[in-house]
Amino acid sequence: MKRFILLLLVSVMFIAMMSGCGSASSAALGVKDAIPDNFTIDANSNLDADITIVQALDMVTWDATITGDPSNAYVVNAVYSVMFNFDEDLNGIPELTESYERVSDTEWHFKIHKNVLCHDGTPLTADDVVYSLNRTKAGTAVGALFQRVKEITKIDDYTISITTDGPYPAMTTALTHPATCIIPKHYAEAATATGDWTKPIGSGRYRFESRAIGDNIKLVRFEKYFNQDDKALNRSLTYKIIPEGTSRTIAIETGAADINVDFDPVDYDRVVKDPNVTLWQHYSRTVWHLGINTTLEWLNNKLVRQAIAFAIDREACMEVGHNGKGTVAFNSSTIVPNCLGAVVNPLNMYRYDPERAQQLMDEANCPGFNTQIIVFRNETERIATLCQAYLAVIGINVEVVRIENAVFPSYVASHKAPMFITSWSSYWDPDLFIARRFSTAGINGVNRSWYLNEELDELIARGRSTFDNTERAAVYKKIQEFMAPESPEVDLYASVMFALANKDLKGIEINIERPYNYYKLHY
Repeated sequence: MKRFILLLLVSVMFIAMMSGCGSASSAALGVKDAIPDNFTIDANSNLDADITIVQALDMVTWDATITGDPSNAYVVNAVYSVMFNFDEDLNGIPELTESYERVSDTEWHFKIHKNVLCHDGTPLTADDVVYSLNRTKAGTAVGALFQRVKEITKIDDYTISITTDGPYPAMTTALTHPATCIIPKHYAEAATATGDWTKPIGSGRYRFESRAIGDNIKLVRFEKYFNQDDKALNRSLTYKIIPEGTSRTIAIETGAADINVDFDPVDYDRVVKDPNVTLWQHYSRTVWHLGINTTLEWLNNKLVRQAIAFAIDREACMEVGHNGKGTVAFNSSTIVPNCLGAVVNPLNMYRYDPERAQQLMDEANCPGFNTQIIVFRNETERIATLCQAYLAVIGINVEVVRIENAVFPSYVASHKAPMFITSWSSYWDPDLFIARRFSTAGINGVNRSWYLNEELDELIARGRSTFDNTERAAVYKKIQEFMAPESPEVDLYASVMFALANKDLKGIEINIERPYNYYKLHY
């Protein structure tokens, strides 16, 4: 069986390499680090270009309160304003917010810019902000992200107050989440009443022009954007949906598109030799993991979940998933090395050890069972195929099932995703995702493992009870050590983040999750 797995790995890698084969026209040009504001604007700059972006998945909805999926987020963020945009580490930086202060441990005041216009010419005020953030609080996308928020109220036409039930150190970063996009009250009320969100109105840098579901979305620069010192540096953005990785690469190589924000590293060796394109890179906190529905038979046994964690070779998964570009993870909580309080391998518990995996299956009296791994992207399908072989060794027979990303939440909600491979982008502050991923507040949101534990809930509450990061780091270390034997998910690796672009395209920035700030793209 070990020989079979080795042959499968070689086979998957061969297919990946063949899909990226092509002739090189020059010596290797290397890869560039994407540094924020790594460009200058001068008399030769073209600030009226029409930029075409290729991405793997279509957006899901213009109602930002429903999903935080990156393929959705980086579209809606261009149309709607947010109180805080984010930097390359997803820390909050003011956008719609003109100024703010924490007036006590439990109250924050935010003043928004005046003279902000929506795309239909109506002014944006505090009423829109309060209404929108209350929709966010009641929505499904954020869950525990706003659990601490007690009340959102208007102080005056341009000032709001947010009160919490205790210290919330991550407040400004929480307000960067796409679910907190400010959707004008009159539009949101009409869209909610009719169920028609197809013609969005925001106050962001772009106004909506058209969408062909499954194919493209087109946005055009909003010339009356409130901050002309930070306006869009291109005339329009067209998001082109191309699910297959090498096809996205070819779109850049042929000039059919300007930037590929979902670059598949199977094409890495080819594109670094092409003088007509540039491959940009950035470190990431995007964790590719095997999720587990902990409520289902056998998967509700932590010994079986531990066996799964020992049975899988993470290095091999990273090789087939992202051409070996990344860092292996041995966590069970989506906390990666550069998060607050991160531990590389909590309790030094996990490694690739099929024999230990089988011992755990025997301890659990588990004879093996049939199950599924749900996927909706090329790289996750490659990883799942490899995991399928690893798990067969310990008697877990897996069917790999590919679905559309738009229906994945419904699969989770109806317990039709016993296991799944996807990614999660971790904030520096674990409070912004731990509760959402593994507590009651995340049910029907992003607690896709359906994992609930009162002891973990108590630890999560301790982690957010102070502004002292030294104390908080110690708590998150305990959380990781607690979750290691529980193993509600198997973290595999954190990938390097890439963007492939026309060599002349400027304004390329990448954060720890994805290429972003598309409004800065120009020639």
